[in-house]
Amino acid sequence: MKAIKLLTGVTSIAVLGSLVLTACGKSETTVTPAPTTTASTTGAPKETAKAAEEISGKIVYSQWGTNVETEQTKTLLKEFNKKYPKIEVEVVSKDWGTYWTSLTAQSASKDLPDVYKISFAYVDKYAKLGAMKDLTDIIKTNNFNVGDFEPGVLATHQVGGKQYSLPRDANTIVTYYNKALFTDAKKNPAGAPQPKGEMTWEQVLDIAKKMTLDKNGKNASEAGFDDKNIVQWGMTVDAAGSADSVLEPQVISNGGKIVNDDQTLALESPESKQVLEFYRDLVTKYHVTPSSSQSQSLSKDPFLTLTTGKVAMSFAGSWSAAEFKKANIQFDTFLPPKFKDTKTVVQVAGNALSPYTKNEKAAWALLSWLAGPDGQIALAKQGQSIPANKQAAQTYLGIDEGYNKQTFIDSQKYAIPVPFFDGKDKLLWDIIPQKLALPLSGKGDLDATLKEIKTLYGK
Repeated sequence: MKAIKLLTGVTSIAVLGSLVLTACGKSETTVTPAPTTTASTTGAPKETAKAAEEISGKIVYSQWGTNVETEQTKTLLKEFNKKYPKIEVEVVSKDWGTYWTSLTAQSASKDLPDVYKISFAYVDKYAKLGAMKDLTDIIKTNNFNVGDFEPGVLATHQVGGKQYSLPRDANTIVTYYNKALFTDAKKNPAGAPQPKGEMTWEQVLDIAKKMTLDKNGKNASEAGFDDKNIVQWGMTVDAAGSADSVLEPQVISNGGKIVNDDQTLALESPESKQVLEFYRDLVTKYHVTPSSSQSQSLSKDPFLTLTTGKVAMSFAGSWSAAEFKKANIQFDTFLPPKFKDTKTVVQVAGNALSPYTKNEKAAWALLSWLAGPDGQIALAKQGQSIPANKQAAQTYLGIDEGYNKQTFIDSQKYAIPVPFFDGKDKLLWDIIPQKLALPLSGKGDLDATLKEIKTLYGK
C-alpha cells in the first residue's frame, strides 16, 4: 500500500495505487515555530464588513477532487459570497494526477490559478519552484490568527520557517476498534477492555493478545494457542505498506527517524530498528497481527481490515469511518499507541496564493476566509472534512455520528511536521513497502534489507 491518502473530505482520492498522501526542511522530532505574526482574536482579515463588500473582481480557485467534492466547494463559496458579494470565484477541478501535471506547467508559464489547493506533501516542491507566494508578511499585515491552528498542523505548510500556504482540512491517522467483538463474550472470552485515549504499546499488546483467537477459542496469551489456525486477529499493523502514515510517526514516537535532517536514511539507528523489530514480533512472536500476505487476504487496503469482522483493532484514516459504517461495523477510535511519546500524522491539505495573481486583495480574501473561522465552520457544517482551524472544532464535534470524533481533533495536538522532498516520496511509497514487507513478516534478514533500502534510496 502506498500510504498517503489525500482527501478533500471523507471521499477518498486514490493516489499512486492504494492509498495516499497523506501528508511536507524541518526537523521531524520538533515542531517548527509558526511565523511571528501579530494574531487577532478572530482569525479574520482586518477589513471591516463594509470594506469586505467593496473588494471585487473575478478570481480562479483550483483543486483536485471528484464531482461531488467540486459541488461541495461551490456550496462553500456561496457562504463566502455572503461576506464578499463582489468577488466572483471560478472553480476549476481536476483529477489527482492531472492536477499536479497541470500545476507544474502553470508554474513554468507563470499562469497559475489565483488560489489553489495544495497537498502537505508538495508544499516544499512548489514553494521552491516559486509557485507559491510567501504569506508571512500578508498574514502579519492582515492580523490573521495563525494561533487558531495546532503548531504541527501549521508547520506542514511552512518551508524554512515561512508560511507558504494555510491549512484547509486535517485528515488524521488514528486507531479504530470493533466494539461488537469486545462486547461479545464468544469473541472476547478473556474480557479484554475496550481501548481508549492515550495508550502505550504494552497496554495495546496485552489487549491484542487477548483478542487474538485460534479455531479452538484460545487466545494468544494462553498455553496451547494454535498460531497456525487463527480465526480472529487482535490488530492489523501494516507498517511497511503505511510507511508515511504509520511507520514514520511510530518511529518518531520511539525517538528515531526514517530520514535525518540532512535527508539521509535513519532506519538503521537503534531507536528505529527497535520499532521494526517490535512490528516483526507482533507477527512472528506474539502472533497478534497478520503477515503482509495474510493482511492482503483480508483486505487489499490494510486500513479496512476491520470491515471483515475478523480484526479487533487497526490503524486507519479518518476517512475510513465511512467504509466502516458501510460495512455495518460498530466501531470507535483511540489515539495511536505510543512507544515513548504520542505522535500522529495529520495529512493537512491547504490553500496557496499565486505569486502572479492580478487581484491579490480578492485572492487573499478567499484564502484567508477558507482558513479562518467562518470558512472552517462552514466546512465543518458540511460534515465531510475535519477542519484544521480549532475555532471550528466544536461545530465538527456537534455533528453526532455515533463514535468518538474527539480523537481526530486530539490527534492534531500530536502531529509531526513530516518533511517531504524529492526522493522521499519514492522511499515511503515504493522502496519501503516493497522491501520491508517480507522482513516484517519474519521472512528475510532485516539488517540486509535496511542496507538494500539505503542503496536504493541513494542518500
